[in-house]
This record gives sequence, C-alpha cells and structure tokens, in this order.
Amino acid sequence: MFSKIGEKTLYIFAISNVITIPMVWALYPESNQRTLEEMDLLFAAKTPWVWDAEKKFKELREEHPEIAHAAHRGKVVHDPETGVIRGKDSENEVSVSAESREEIVGEKE
Repeated sequence: MFSKIGEKTLYIFAISNVITIPMVWALYPESNQRTLEEMDLLFAAKTPWVWDAEKKFKELREEHPEIAHAAHRGKVVHDPETGVIRGKDSENEVSVSAESREEIVGEKE
C-alpha cells in the first residue's frame, strides 16, 4: 500500500480507527469493577446496544440482588438458570450441583 499510495495509507488507517470509536461506544458495555456474575446479567439483554443492556442489567440486578452482590462479599451464589451453586469457600472455588446443595447451605427445594 505504501508503494502505491504513499502516505495516504495512514489516512485510511486513521479513518478506520475513527469509525470504530462510535462502534465501541454503542456496542461494548463497561466491564470495569464487575464480577463475572454481573457480566452474565449484563449480556442477558437480547439487544446489542449498550444503553438497552445497561437498562436490562439494572432490572435483573434489582430482581436478583443475591447474584449481583454475593460475589463481591465472597458468599455462595445460586445460579437459577443452571441450578448450580458457586462461590468461595476460603481459598477454594466451590461449584455444587443442585442435589448436594442441601448439604452445603441447608436448603430444600
């Protein structure tokens, strides 16, 4: 490209970079200071737009505060989608099926 069009090659790359700025702003939600459980809630929206995803995230976080906040506190989280309990048990990660949940947290379904 440089041999054919010279410095105009840099203009092409600059234009492509400028075009990506609105795409990143509109399609990629902020993930800073969010846990993986919160990211699952964030990407639960059926739309690619950030503002809709954030609105859906806010609704889901209000409906299921135990999923969004328990990971911050290091508590056990019950995933209603899969029926699996995840959390931290001192330094070891815990992943438990619904059958043995009763032994860990004393819940009966």
